[in-house]
Amino acid sequence: MRVKKMPALALILAAAGLSLTACGSSDGSSASANTGASTAASSSTGGTRSTSGSSSSDSSTGGTGSNSASSSSGTSTGSSKGSKLAAQSSTSGSRCKTDHLAPSATATGTKNEIVVNLKNTGSSACSMHGFPGVQLVGPDGLGDTGPDAARTDVSASTVTIGPGEETRFLLHFIPDTSGSGKTYTRLSVTPPNEKVSEIVDLNDLAFTISASSGNAPDVYVDPVGYHVGSGK
Repeated sequence: MRVKKMPALALILAAAGLSLTACGSSDGSSASANTGASTAASSSTGGTRSTSGSSSSDSSTGGTGSNSASSSSGTSTGSSKGSKLAAQSSTSGSRCKTDHLAPSATATGTKNEIVVNLKNTGSSACSMHGFPGVQLVGPDGLGDTGPDAARTDVSASTVTIGPGEETRFLLHFIPDTSGSGKTYTRLSVTPPNEKVSEIVDLNDLAFTISASSGNAPDVYVDPVGYHVGSGK
Protein backbone atom coordinates (compact mmCIF):
# COMPACT_ATOMS: atom_id res chain seq x y z
CA MET A 1 0.00 0.00 0.00
CA ARG A 2 2.81 2.41 0.82
CA VAL A 3 4.46 1.58 -2.45
CA LYS A 4 1.29 2.54 -4.30
CA LYS A 5 0.78 5.74 -2.28
CA MET A 6 4.22 7.13 -2.96
CA PRO A 7 3.71 7.57 -6.65
CA ALA A 8 0.41 9.29 -5.96
CA LEU A 9 2.02 11.64 -3.42
CA ALA A 10 4.83 12.28 -5.82
CA LEU A 11 2.32 13.08 -8.47
CA ILE A 12 0.55 15.50 -6.14
CA LEU A 13 3.80 17.16 -5.18
CA ALA A 14 4.85 17.34 -8.80
CA ALA A 15 1.54 18.89 -9.75
CA ALA A 16 1.88 21.42 -6.95
CA GLY A 17 5.37 22.22 -8.12
CA LEU A 18 4.21 22.72 -11.66
CA SER A 19 1.42 24.98 -10.42
CA LEU A 20 3.87 27.08 -8.42
CA THR A 21 6.23 27.24 -11.36
CA ALA A 22 3.46 28.27 -13.65
CA CYS A 23 2.33 30.90 -11.16
CA GLY A 24 5.84 32.21 -10.75
CA SER A 25 6.29 32.29 -14.48
CA SER A 26 3.05 34.20 -14.88
CA ASP A 27 4.09 36.74 -12.24
CA GLY A 28 7.44 37.09 -13.85
CA SER A 29 5.89 37.57 -17.23
CA SER A 30 3.48 40.10 -15.78
CA ALA A 31 6.29 41.88 -14.01
CA SER A 32 8.32 41.74 -17.15
CA ALA A 33 5.36 43.02 -19.09
CA ASN A 34 4.76 45.74 -16.53
CA THR A 35 8.43 46.63 -16.60
CA GLY A 36 8.33 46.70 -20.39
CA ALA A 37 5.21 48.83 -20.38
CA SER A 38 6.72 51.15 -17.83
CA THR A 39 9.89 51.35 -19.86
CA ALA A 40 7.88 51.98 -22.99
CA ALA A 41 5.83 54.63 -21.21
CA SER A 42 8.97 56.18 -19.85
CA SER A 43 10.50 56.10 -23.29
CA SER A 44 7.34 57.54 -24.77
CA THR A 45 7.25 60.25 -22.09
CA GLY A 46 10.88 61.01 -22.69
CA GLY A 47 10.14 61.24 -26.42
CA THR A 48 7.26 63.61 -25.79
CA ARG A 49 9.41 65.84 -23.61
CA SER A 50 12.11 65.79 -26.21
CA THR A 51 9.58 66.75 -28.84
CA SER A 52 8.14 69.34 -26.52
CA GLY A 53 11.61 70.63 -25.85
CA SER A 54 12.32 70.76 -29.57
CA SER A 55 9.02 72.51 -30.14
CA SER A 56 9.82 74.99 -27.37
CA SER A 57 13.17 75.56 -28.92
CA ASP A 58 11.52 76.11 -32.28
CA SER A 59 8.97 78.33 -30.64
CA SER A 60 11.73 80.20 -28.91
CA THR A 61 13.59 80.44 -32.16
CA GLY A 62 10.41 81.44 -33.89
CA GLY A 63 9.78 83.93 -31.13
CA THR A 64 13.25 85.26 -31.52
CA GLY A 65 12.70 85.44 -35.23
CA SER A 66 9.41 87.15 -34.61
CA ASN A 67 11.00 89.54 -32.17
CA SER A 68 13.81 90.08 -34.59
CA ALA A 69 11.32 90.68 -37.34
CA SER A 70 9.37 92.95 -35.03
CA SER A 71 12.54 94.72 -34.07
CA SER A 72 13.52 94.92 -37.68
CA SER A 73 10.08 96.21 -38.53
CA GLY A 74 10.33 98.72 -35.71
CA THR A 75 13.77 99.74 -36.87
CA SER A 76 12.54 99.96 -40.42
CA THR A 77 9.53 101.96 -39.30
CA GLY A 78 11.70 104.17 -37.14
CA SER A 79 14.17 104.56 -39.98
CA SER A 80 11.35 105.33 -42.35
CA LYS A 81 9.91 107.88 -39.95
CA GLY A 82 13.37 109.28 -39.37
CA SER A 83 13.86 109.59 -43.13
CA LYS A 84 10.49 111.28 -43.49
CA LEU A 85 11.25 113.63 -40.64
CA ALA A 86 14.66 114.36 -42.12
CA ALA A 87 13.04 114.99 -45.50
CA GLN A 88 10.44 117.26 -43.93
CA SER A 89 13.11 119.01 -41.94
CA SER A 90 15.22 119.62 -45.02
CA THR A 91 12.11 120.72 -46.91
CA SER A 92 10.53 123.03 -44.35
CA GLY A 93 13.62 124.15 -42.46
CA SER A 94 13.56 126.34 -39.36
CA ARG A 95 12.11 129.82 -39.21
CA CYS A 96 14.03 132.39 -41.21
CA LYS A 97 15.97 134.81 -39.01
CA THR A 98 16.75 138.43 -39.82
CA ASP A 99 20.48 137.75 -39.38
CA HIS A 100 20.39 135.22 -42.23
CA LEU A 101 18.37 137.31 -44.67
CA ALA A 102 19.71 139.95 -47.05
CA PRO A 103 16.95 142.32 -48.21
CA SER A 104 17.02 144.37 -51.39
CA ALA A 105 14.49 146.35 -53.42
CA THR A 106 13.90 146.22 -57.16
CA ALA A 107 11.32 147.52 -59.60
CA THR A 108 8.46 145.26 -60.69
CA GLY A 109 7.68 147.01 -63.96
CA THR A 110 4.34 148.06 -62.49
CA LYS A 111 3.69 151.68 -61.55
CA ASN A 112 3.67 152.53 -57.82
CA GLU A 113 4.89 149.11 -56.83
CA ILE A 114 8.18 147.80 -55.43
CA VAL A 115 9.31 144.23 -54.87
CA VAL A 116 11.44 143.52 -51.81
CA ASN A 117 13.69 140.46 -52.04
CA LEU A 118 14.74 138.43 -49.01
CA LYS A 119 17.76 136.25 -49.78
CA ASN A 120 18.75 133.36 -47.53
CA THR A 121 22.42 133.88 -46.63
CA GLY A 122 22.44 130.99 -44.14
CA SER A 123 23.78 127.46 -44.63
CA SER A 124 20.42 125.67 -44.39
CA ALA A 125 16.86 126.03 -45.64
CA CYS A 126 14.45 128.20 -43.68
CA SER A 127 10.75 128.98 -43.84
CA MET A 128 8.52 131.95 -43.21
CA HIS A 129 4.82 132.63 -43.26
CA GLY A 130 2.80 135.80 -43.17
CA PHE A 131 3.34 139.52 -43.52
CA PRO A 132 6.62 141.34 -42.98
CA GLY A 133 6.72 144.54 -41.01
CA VAL A 134 7.61 147.55 -43.16
CA GLN A 135 8.23 151.09 -41.96
CA LEU A 136 9.19 153.97 -44.21
CA VAL A 137 12.48 155.75 -43.44
CA GLY A 138 13.43 159.21 -44.69
CA PRO A 139 16.75 160.55 -45.91
CA ASP A 140 17.76 161.67 -42.42
CA GLY A 141 18.10 158.18 -41.01
CA LEU A 142 16.19 156.11 -38.46
CA GLY A 143 15.10 159.23 -36.61
CA ASP A 144 13.23 160.26 -39.75
CA THR A 145 10.60 157.57 -39.91
CA GLY A 146 7.25 157.52 -41.59
CA PRO A 147 4.15 155.35 -41.35
CA ASP A 148 4.07 151.57 -41.16
CA ALA A 149 2.76 149.79 -44.23
CA ALA A 150 -0.75 148.43 -43.84
CA ARG A 151 -1.49 144.83 -44.73
CA THR A 152 -3.47 143.94 -47.81
CA ASP A 153 -6.11 141.21 -47.87
CA VAL A 154 -3.88 138.83 -49.86
CA SER A 155 -3.78 135.31 -48.35
CA ALA A 156 -0.47 134.30 -46.79
CA SER A 157 1.30 131.01 -47.50
CA THR A 158 4.38 129.29 -46.10
CA VAL A 159 7.49 129.65 -48.23
CA THR A 160 10.78 127.77 -47.90
CA ILE A 161 14.06 129.07 -49.25
CA GLY A 162 17.30 127.15 -49.44
CA PRO A 163 20.76 128.65 -49.06
CA GLY A 164 21.31 131.31 -51.73
CA GLU A 165 17.60 131.37 -52.68
CA GLU A 166 15.17 134.18 -52.02
CA THR A 167 11.53 134.96 -51.55
CA ARG A 168 9.81 138.30 -52.15
CA PHE A 169 6.93 140.51 -51.21
CA LEU A 170 5.28 143.48 -52.87
CA LEU A 171 4.99 147.01 -51.51
CA HIS A 172 2.31 149.26 -52.99
CA PHE A 173 2.09 153.01 -52.48
CA ILE A 174 -0.08 155.95 -53.50
CA PRO A 175 2.16 158.78 -54.72
CA ASP A 176 1.68 162.35 -53.53
CA THR A 177 0.01 164.68 -56.00
CA SER A 178 -0.21 167.75 -53.78
CA GLY A 179 3.45 168.69 -53.94
CA SER A 180 3.71 168.74 -50.13
CA GLY A 181 4.34 165.06 -49.50
CA LYS A 182 7.27 163.32 -47.82
CA THR A 183 9.99 161.43 -49.71
CA TYR A 184 11.22 158.14 -48.26
CA THR A 185 14.53 156.69 -49.37
CA ARG A 186 14.70 153.52 -47.27
CA LEU A 187 12.60 150.81 -45.72
CA SER A 188 12.93 149.18 -42.31
CA VAL A 189 11.96 145.54 -42.98
CA THR A 190 11.15 142.96 -40.30
CA PRO A 191 10.64 139.37 -41.55
CA PRO A 192 7.47 137.55 -40.44
CA ASN A 193 7.53 136.48 -36.77
CA GLU A 194 10.82 138.32 -36.16
CA LYS A 195 11.49 141.37 -33.99
CA VAL A 196 14.76 142.52 -35.55
CA SER A 197 14.57 144.72 -38.64
CA GLU A 198 16.95 145.39 -41.51
CA ILE A 199 17.34 148.60 -43.53
CA VAL A 200 16.83 148.48 -47.29
CA ASP A 201 18.04 151.33 -49.47
CA LEU A 202 15.57 152.29 -52.19
CA ASN A 203 18.09 154.32 -54.21
CA ASP A 204 16.33 155.43 -57.41
CA LEU A 205 13.13 153.73 -56.22
CA ALA A 206 12.58 156.37 -53.52
CA PHE A 207 8.98 157.58 -53.53
CA THR A 208 6.95 160.45 -52.14
CA ILE A 209 3.59 160.00 -50.44
CA SER A 210 1.26 162.46 -48.84
CA ALA A 211 0.28 162.49 -45.20
CA SER A 212 -2.29 159.84 -44.34
CA SER A 213 -5.86 160.99 -44.12
CA GLY A 214 -7.81 159.29 -41.38
CA ASN A 215 -7.03 155.56 -41.09
CA ALA A 216 -6.17 155.08 -44.76
CA PRO A 217 -2.37 154.81 -45.15
CA ASP A 218 -0.62 155.46 -48.43
CA VAL A 219 1.53 152.31 -48.42
CA TYR A 220 0.48 148.65 -48.34
CA VAL A 221 2.39 145.38 -48.01
CA ASP A 222 1.58 141.88 -49.29
CA PRO A 223 2.64 138.68 -47.49
CA VAL A 224 5.91 136.97 -48.40
CA GLY A 225 5.80 134.51 -51.29
CA TYR A 226 5.58 136.73 -54.35
CA HIS A 227 7.03 134.79 -57.29
CA VAL A 228 8.90 136.33 -60.16
CA GLY A 229 10.90 134.42 -62.76
CA SER A 230 12.28 131.14 -61.38
CA GLY A 231 12.67 132.44 -57.82
CA LYS A 232 10.85 131.29 -54.73
